[in-house]
Amino acid sequence: MNEQKQDPQKHSLIRQINLWEIKSIEIIQQKAQVCRKTVIESLRTCINDIEMKSKDLNEQIKQIGEKNEFNEINLNDLRNELMKITQELNNPSNMSIQENFQPFMNDISIILSKSKFLRNNF
Repeated sequence: MNEQKQDPQKHSLIRQINLWEIKSIEIIQQKAQVCRKTVIESLRTCINDIEMKSKDLNEQIKQIGEKNEFNEINLNDLRNELMKITQELNNPSNMSIQENFQPFMNDISIILSKSKFLRNNF
């Protein structure tokens, strides 16, 4: 009893709480890692698509330049296409983060039962 009084951190309930905390953190870290991996893979695909679109746009600019067909309509079309590519690069339309507010780990709580302590008077 003296030991628990002097160092309550060693109590088995505290150890259980600490273990729950460690396991919960591990679950969160694993979920975050899976999400990061998914985003990175998707970003690679998105960047490859954007590179292809940029090459196509560059080719269009070359062709218009070779034909000397720069006019307001062509320039507006090229500018709009460049703006779309830039927006897609900055904010990929196929990705977003959705938070699920339902817990994916076990919750814990402390239940204190009311009991009477009998004191022996000797």
